Amino acid sequence: MVTIDKKAKPKIYTESDHILNDLKEELTSLKSRMNLIEEEQENNRHLLDQLSFQEDLANELIAGHHEEIESNKENYKVIANVMHSLKSPVSNVVENLAGIISEIDDKDAQDTLKECINTASNVLSSFTEVEEFCMDVGESFQINQQAVDIKSFFKETVSNLQKELSFSTPQSLRLLMDRTIPENGPLYTEVIKQCLESLLKELIYSKPTAEVSIRIGSEKNEMKYGIEISDLTIQLEADQPTDITWNESWVESIQMNQSQLLNSGFNLLRIRDSLRKSGGQLEISKHNNKIIGFKVYLPLTY
Repeated sequence: MVTIDKKAKPKIYTESDHILNDLKEELTSLKSRMNLIEEEQENNRHLLDQLSFQEDLANELIAGHHEEIESNKENYKVIANVMHSLKSPVSNVVENLAGIISEIDDKDAQDTLKECINTASNVLSSFTEVEEFCMDVGESFQINQQAVDIKSFFKETVSNLQKELSFSTPQSLRLLMDRTIPENGPLYTEVIKQCLESLLKELIYSKPTAEVSIRIGSEKNEMKYGIEISDLTIQLEADQPTDITWNESWVESIQMNQSQLLNSGFNLLRIRDSLRKSGGQLEISKHNNKIIGFKVYLPLTY
């Protein structure tokens, strides 16, 4: 018996079939993509919730920080007022002692009273320094960056300082600039001028015969949001160490060297405070634990 195998008829794919198959594949891909998008949306929603929380927390911290700053300013102003009040009786003592000296003939008594006047005058000067420092810190401090030609700015600034501080010879003050310094950039120009002048006066006060060099450079700090953050560095260094011994504690070092520091150390405190407010910092450069200069860091990139 002969059997006839039935052969399947060949399926003929038309253009429409190809289109339908392509559409089915595209639909499957779209469904997969939609699922991924939904997952991403859920993740983004969760991330947004976290960011919202972090923003609220950051705002609270910033508000608290501002409140703390204002409180500290008020505290400094209170201290300044107290020092101002204390100056009055001390001033009266100086005046009364001066009147008594003029009325007595005893030389030993006059010398003793003059020593008392000198002591009272020194106390009065210290009260004035504390009062002025506290008022400076307590006042609002507004600083702005200016876009400048950096090398020209420092050449002009140091040239003016050379004239103002009346150095004995042109070689007493040298300006050195590293190649790493950008040609142009934003600088806290007023802060830099004030700090340079004050730090130079500090070195001259403690070491009048020293020759001082000022080196301007830059140091890479970190990468943030794809931007390289850099610091401008200003290093002032005498050619010989001072007689001032400096340890890690500013409080102890200032207390130990009051007589050798300008304005009993308040000059350095003012500089450090103004640099902190502009995002910078002040470091003491030492040689065998003796001050030989200072190094200033200031934001250069932002």
